[in-house]
Amino acid sequence: MNNHQQKILMAARGAAISVSVYLILSILKLVFAQIFHSSSLQADGLNNLSDIIASLSVFIGINIAKKPADSNHHFGHSKFETIASFITSVLMFYIGIDVFSTSFQRLINQDFPVTDKKAMYVSIFSMFVLWFTSQYIATLSKKTNSLGLKATATDMKNDFLISFGTLLGTIFAQFGLPIMDTILSLIVAVIIIISGYEILKESTFVLSDGFDLEEIEKYRATILKHPKVHEVSNLRARLNGNKIYVDVTIKIDGNLSVIESHHITEEIETILSYNFQVEDCDVHVEPYFEPKKA
Repeated sequence: MNNHQQKILMAARGAAISVSVYLILSILKLVFAQIFHSSSLQADGLNNLSDIIASLSVFIGINIAKKPADSNHHFGHSKFETIASFITSVLMFYIGIDVFSTSFQRLINQDFPVTDKKAMYVSIFSMFVLWFTSQYIATLSKKTNSLGLKATATDMKNDFLISFGTLLGTIFAQFGLPIMDTILSLIVAVIIIISGYEILKESTFVLSDGFDLEEIEKYRATILKHPKVHEVSNLRARLNGNKIYVDVTIKIDGNLSVIESHHITEEIETILSYNFQVEDCDVHVEPYFEPKKA
């Protein structure tokens, strides 16, 4: 099993864990919402149901991304994971706008429901589970360079904030300040919308073949360190899921043989793969001749 396959398996495991966690939390919250007659806990549970859809989309996207290249997808299926992160960002937007709209209406109508303080224990449990799981998923996303898992980790952190807001709102309500629950919900909603925008921006950037210019300059500088490379031109890179593809033209001594030129291209490919985990590198060679002295 190569390094890329190991990363895909790790990412799939992380996505499966997130689906399981959201399923357990949503059932727990909805059941206790009925027992404690807690509208905020019920809303939190329904929110987790929508999170299951987002996590499932990431899980499905990652598993499709595992499929090798075929006649219709010559570069593989890795972009399906990025599509899944795009779907997650859209759902985050929807949840954020929905929470903001509901909270704003309550503020306008001065409708501040008081939550049963027993619901606090469910919120505290949810917070601990979401925080530790989000940290685990975030660590996995960095190890696997998975945009889908990054979106899931961000979504979980947002849900942690929602549970934290529910907890604080319940505490404030016990001191005769039920309005604070609504104000906290508005703040959390804005944070969710901003997070959704950041993931959406990153997903669309990758899907449209955008790439970090600073990384490209690092590639250029590394290639130019090769003693036989005189010039680097037409250097391009893109992401396909978590795979990096590079297309570069180098200029070397025009008197070198075809075999020598081929060896240099292989060395460039190895250097980029080792230093930057480039999955595939297409190196074009052009002749370089020293300018004649006048």
